[in-house]
Amino acid sequence: MLIGMRIFFISTFTLTLLHGLGVGAAQAVAAELERNHFFEHEVRPLLVAKCVGCHGSTAEKGGLRLDSHASWLAGGDTGAIVSFEQPHTSRVLDAINYRSLQMPPDDKLTDQEIEILTRWVGMGIPWPRDVGGLRQASEGFTSADRSYWALQPLADHNPEEPDNGPFHNSIDSYIQQRLRSAGQTPTPAASRSVLLRRLYYDLWGLPPGPLELAEFEKDGRPDATGRLVDRLLSQPYFGEKWARHWLDLVRYSESDGYKQDALRPEAWRYRDYVIRAMNADKPYDRFVLEQLAGDELEFAGPDGLVATSFLRHWIYEYNQRDVITQWRTILNDITDVTADVFLGLGFSCARCHDHKFDPILQVDYYRLQAFFTPLLPRDDLPFGTGEELEDFDSKRQRWVAQTATLRHRLAEIERPIRLVAEQESIARFPPRVRPMLLKPATSRTPYETQIAALAYRQIEANEGELDIESQLAPELKQEWITLRDQLAEYDHAKPRPLPPAFTVTDVGLHAPPTRIPEDPNQTDILPGFLSLLSPESARIPRIGSNSATTGRRTALARWIAEETNPLTTRVIANRLWQYHFGRGLVPNASDFGQLGGSPSHPALLDWLATELVHSAWSLKHLHRKIVSSHTYQQATQISTATASSEIQQGEEVPYASFGSKRLDAEQIRDAMLFVSGELVRPFGGPSFEPSVPCRSIYLRAKRNQRDALLSTFDLPDGFASVAQRDVTTIPPQALFMMNNSWSLLRAEAFAERLLSYHPGDLNALIRDAYERAFSRPATENERIIALEFLRDGGEVGDAASPFVSKDAILDFCHVLLNSNEFIYVD
Repeated sequence: MLIGMRIFFISTFTLTLLHGLGVGAAQAVAAELERNHFFEHEVRPLLVAKCVGCHGSTAEKGGLRLDSHASWLAGGDTGAIVSFEQPHTSRVLDAINYRSLQMPPDDKLTDQEIEILTRWVGMGIPWPRDVGGLRQASEGFTSADRSYWALQPLADHNPEEPDNGPFHNSIDSYIQQRLRSAGQTPTPAASRSVLLRRLYYDLWGLPPGPLELAEFEKDGRPDATGRLVDRLLSQPYFGEKWARHWLDLVRYSESDGYKQDALRPEAWRYRDYVIRAMNADKPYDRFVLEQLAGDELEFAGPDGLVATSFLRHWIYEYNQRDVITQWRTILNDITDVTADVFLGLGFSCARCHDHKFDPILQVDYYRLQAFFTPLLPRDDLPFGTGEELEDFDSKRQRWVAQTATLRHRLAEIERPIRLVAEQESIARFPPRVRPMLLKPATSRTPYETQIAALAYRQIEANEGELDIESQLAPELKQEWITLRDQLAEYDHAKPRPLPPAFTVTDVGLHAPPTRIPEDPNQTDILPGFLSLLSPESARIPRIGSNSATTGRRTALARWIAEETNPLTTRVIANRLWQYHFGRGLVPNASDFGQLGGSPSHPALLDWLATELVHSAWSLKHLHRKIVSSHTYQQATQISTATASSEIQQGEEVPYASFGSKRLDAEQIRDAMLFVSGELVRPFGGPSFEPSVPCRSIYLRAKRNQRDALLSTFDLPDGFASVAQRDVTTIPPQALFMMNNSWSLLRAEAFAERLLSYHPGDLNALIRDAYERAFSRPATENERIIALEFLRDGGEVGDAASPFVSKDAILDFCHVLLNSNEFIYVD
């Protein structure tokens, strides 16, 4: 039996490898796009900022230039600077690590910058091919720029129903038009069981059970599939599945990142907000408004504060004394992610210079950033309903009045000790920061207020560790203790604090200046949109007479969510398509620029975007349209009878059939718990440790401490926006599924469940196992093989009433959970 198990596991892993090779071409394209993205977003800005000043067109110190791929290959006066055989020995890495030469000589790169160049050298210094030539700074916009497809208004298309072939809705018209031009016909519809499993995993992230399979198989009504789709869209599991995609985009995490990776105890509220929004089919334009400017919206309520957590998901280093650079990094991150997520444009490539390929000027980067320049991170705003806030304020005011004298005297006693501690903490910050911290709060400029707020996070954390009692003079210590005891007598009247919101507001009515760092004139940049579309500065609305906010983010949110914005609707429509099909109509869902590729079906993309607007921005409407199409419901295989010469020659015709998809990491974990009968279903609330058998979206999401299964199967780490997850096929995945105790426990629970349902009936047990694991009955051949497998594990009883050992059933369940069919969806 062990030999059989080994053969099965080896075969399973081999099938998985072959499955991955089947999509090798697509993965190669995705890998190249990822390398280009890494270069343009991380490497090029670093080279421009730190290297080409001394090693570029105006200076070639040491005979070395670093402003082109050819110059990196050529090296300098002392020879090659990159070793492709042993990248870690490259002389350029020795120099930036100060192991030999010291480059840059006067300002060593940060650890993060060194890591970027080290990674790039290890990749073989990939340098994207020029697309249409390099854009020269300030050369203006060309006719090609102005006619670029992604910046054009949505085109109004009226698709025609095909003369023949399956047709469910307009999506099929666009797809089949392309197929016909390539001599193709659509693949026939998938079987009922395959379609059921596909819909459940796509819309819920969970498999159907045997009862759902039986009901769908016998439902002969013509609208059976439509009824199923409506039911799946209406249940809370839908939001749990689709919120996860959005969380990938916003780099959601419940920890700071960096070495300490401190917990963000209230971050989970944003996750629940997204789940609720998906389930309620919150109009997408409102979804955008709340996340960018929820605190500025009238009647937004608690959701407004939580939604703007979108602007708090940056990584944070708790002991970074250079808070000026830290704040600049945070603003850059917010600017980059906002452009990626909502506009699908690589604005970060324009941070240091005009974009090399796309019509995005450097000033456009800072025009966009100017909307966020007034931001102030807040952890001091109580979260609650209007009634809860009113009740809390009323009780707290009574407690404050009752304890005023006691607290005032305590503060007088403690003030000298706290003042010394504060001064010691301030002295640890760089000289350019200290004057801002020593100013009275009322005298600080808006910018100084922001920097001080970031610094005082550290100062107040240090003060919280003060041992006041040990530092008091003997004559004050007893008085201090007595006062503390007296104050404690009012604890019954002190209201329990409401949880703080993890959110942002503006620093006040007036924004700090926004400037391009290298600009010698330090010109203040006003908020504005993409210059090619709207060259004038943005009009900023007035936000209520009592609101201490600039209104800038509301202006940005309204522009992004405007029906006429050519990017927003295309970007989100493409994202939904990608998540359903495993590939977008535009290859890179967060980069609609030259490097991201052109749409395979531009008319279809515009039709989907128009449908979204016409349906009052309903994402569920778009989901329903997509999954109701024959394009989505067709089978995975292309029959040899319909294969054209194009396919035979290896050229791809998109959507000629439905492509198999590997389950996401969370789906694998959740499906194993679901099949084993262990899955518990909390709907929201604080996150759980991985040992709790809840849906994976409710697990605590720490950047540096991730669940082993989820990490092994490509869960994003939360450090960067992820438009499309990696789908790797590596030995540790098979080893985890085979050998990890968590996987074995799921198999054991699955076995116990089957035994409890079918004591003494192996045929029923096998049938139930297949229906739960694969959403289909076992074939006759599979039934026979399964019986042999089980009996080889040790039979007990007579032939008329065959029983097998529990261990044999456990092994059988373990095999099913390890199979290729379990973790892939056709």
